[in-house]
Amino acid sequence: MLRLLLALIFLAGPALAQKTGPSPAPPAPGGKPSAPAQPAVREILLRNNSQSALREVYLWEGAAGSNAQGQDRLGNDMVPPGRSYRLNLGRGGCQMQLRAVFEDNSAETRQVEVCRARELVLDDSNTRPIEITNNTDAELTQLFLARPNATGPDRLGSATVPGNDSLRIRLRGETGCEFEARALFRGSRQAVRQTVNICTTPSIAFGDPAVPLRETTVANRSRRVMRELYVAAGTAGWGADRLGATMLQPNQSFLLRTRSPECRVRLRAVFADSRALEQADVDLCNGQPVTFSTARRVTLVQSYARPVRAAYLSDVAEENWGANQLTAPLPSGERREIGTDGGCRADLRIVFDNGNAEEARNIDICARTEIELKPGWVTE
Repeated sequence: MLRLLLALIFLAGPALAQKTGPSPAPPAPGGKPSAPAQPAVREILLRNNSQSALREVYLWEGAAGSNAQGQDRLGNDMVPPGRSYRLNLGRGGCQMQLRAVFEDNSAETRQVEVCRARELVLDDSNTRPIEITNNTDAELTQLFLARPNATGPDRLGSATVPGNDSLRIRLRGETGCEFEARALFRGSRQAVRQTVNICTTPSIAFGDPAVPLRETTVANRSRRVMRELYVAAGTAGWGADRLGATMLQPNQSFLLRTRSPECRVRLRAVFADSRALEQADVDLCNGQPVTFSTARRVTLVQSYARPVRAAYLSDVAEENWGANQLTAPLPSGERREIGTDGGCRADLRIVFDNGNAEEARNIDICARTEIELKPGWVTE
């Protein structure tokens, strides 16, 4: 009896084991395997601790230098120095290639781990400072540093180096020492330094520092905006505009720095209305400021018994009289100088202390620089 019971238990064992369910069978050939777990969404905070604005950022999976870097992750944005930017990288792998392009066109590339790292810091630790000196009178607008027989990016970016000035730039991601330097100046002039070694001498100079640097103050005493300023020595041409992007407003001054072996030069100022004035034989060595004024001056001689409290002088083409040019009433027997920025033909209006007024039209103030205010003067 006992043997019969043990035999039944032995036979029932496989059946009882099957109640727990069979082991999952492998997928049939061509069958669909179960979906793997989705990777987490990757987010990283980009910190720009460099001294240059960050213009473009590329992050991609693949080998360094591949053409699969994709679109700029910043889009239309820029990251100024000291600012941060949050990047949503979507789902994917943890190892990515980084290429960051700065405002000065320098670039940094490296491999980054984006799953565990929560911040990506870009700084100037992988840069070398270089002093760029412009010993010319023209504004340096672009600077290319490249390996011999290669083309490199403009290292100035949006910056420029004014004439007779200097600028410190940072060369990023470069391990070599020897470069060819090509400078472009305003007016399309260029200069080339065939070989510069930035390891032995971290500076690049253009122009001849042996030519004396002359300085003088140019004052705009006209009522118009001065938009261009030119300097010429001897019979040389005018060269480049010395104001560059500067617009010299009325009553503003500009420090002109020019290299010239001679003290005496010619100056030419061009105003916003395209009117130009020239001054010959200007001495840059006497320390005196140079003044440009488009005003035509005329002297009023007051011969009326009644004081004149206002005087207006304007070009014949002007529709309005403009402002009263008398800072105080003009009594009988005194004289006062007034002026206009117009041409030789002008209209003059005076107003007496009792409010009465007289006007003379189309006066040639180039030929008639003194006007006596007396009865009948308007018909003279």
